[in-house]
Amino acid sequence: MLSFSLIVLLLICVLFMGLPVAFSLGGTSLVLIAAFELPMKIVGATIFSSLDSFTVLSIPLFVLMSQILLDGRIGDDLFDVMNAWVRHLPGGLAIATILACAFFAAITGSGAATAATIGMVAYPAMIERGYEKKFTLGLLAAGGTLGILIPPSIPMILYGSITEESVGKLFIAGVIPGLVLTGLFIAYAVYKSKRGGFTPMEKAPWSERLQVTRKNFWGILLPFLIIGGIYTGAFTPTEAAAVGLVYSLFITLVVYRTIRLRDIPDICLRSVTTSCMIAVIIAGAVLFGRVMTLLMIPQKLTELVISNNFSVMMFLIAMNVLMIILGCILETVSIVLLTMPLVTPILHALGIDPIWYGIVVTVNMTLALITPPVGMNLYIINSLRPDIRMGETIAGVFPMMAIMLVFLVLVILFPGMSTWLPSIMH
Repeated sequence: MLSFSLIVLLLICVLFMGLPVAFSLGGTSLVLIAAFELPMKIVGATIFSSLDSFTVLSIPLFVLMSQILLDGRIGDDLFDVMNAWVRHLPGGLAIATILACAFFAAITGSGAATAATIGMVAYPAMIERGYEKKFTLGLLAAGGTLGILIPPSIPMILYGSITEESVGKLFIAGVIPGLVLTGLFIAYAVYKSKRGGFTPMEKAPWSERLQVTRKNFWGILLPFLIIGGIYTGAFTPTEAAAVGLVYSLFITLVVYRTIRLRDIPDICLRSVTTSCMIAVIIAGAVLFGRVMTLLMIPQKLTELVISNNFSVMMFLIAMNVLMIILGCILETVSIVLLTMPLVTPILHALGIDPIWYGIVVTVNMTLALITPPVGMNLYIINSLRPDIRMGETIAGVFPMMAIMLVFLVLVILFPGMSTWLPSIMH
């Protein structure tokens, strides 16, 4: 395993030189190809095949749908609906924020988009009502992580593409864990709010609740359309992305009229930027995984695990610690693409359910979104207002990180939380 240690050391050195992850992976792969005299033709073939995938096609569709909903201010409307129903409860605005994050997560599949959209409307409302600033910032950053746990989820799509597992089953497997984590966040919000420090709001009359719900009915329907369609087998995750995209265009252009036809080119351009960034990372990571396979690294790692009699729990503990560390220095897409080609053979050797492990990985990725120093959601929340300091945001997420670590343990100890719905899926 000396060669694997040297490869890891080379990759770490390249990453710490400040080279973008995609080019670090691709550059390291080229060095290894030259050093071990592997055929250079694998570069073009691997890069092409990594993106020539029906499953991966759903990523730019979900990204574009997310951008349309973001510009169409659908998240603002979802917050208004949740606020009308729960604002009179202890910590009502905090509860509304988490519920809005959960609903928007079920539409977009993006943690950053969820944090940015709900944060823009919820932050000033919570601060105005006297909520502690650090608590508010932590709640928004953590609430945004629901974007990759509650389906649809871009990390789940990538995981399914690499492991060749059903993305539809992965999506459905994330529903119950997503709801449980939402419940834990709400419980903490209520506990924190009951200790004071905010101004209660009056209960909304039924007429207001029904009016705001009816007004935003079309936006509320979208997550049920996507998840329901996948669960019933009406369409695949990629088809769900296409259906969701057309539906989001319809409600923002025709129903709510929050975007205009002339806005579409700019929206497409911004979504292409995000999609291309993900595509380049995919290409670099898949090429790296291909080189590792040709060098027999996954097979050697599997033999090492088996020969040392690693138990399933020992393996899980080691991988979770590794992913938490990686979450401090890499973004979610890179972590999934970097680790799974090496880990997949070990999963089969140890008899670990790949669908369940996919949810364990995704929960780790939610942590990566708020783990300093490179947690994406930290920077999203920090950019909401000029008066927000990064130190306040980081201090605010520490209690939420503790909750998410407890939740990770629950997901590992109770696999049925993730596997029950897929097992009864049509």
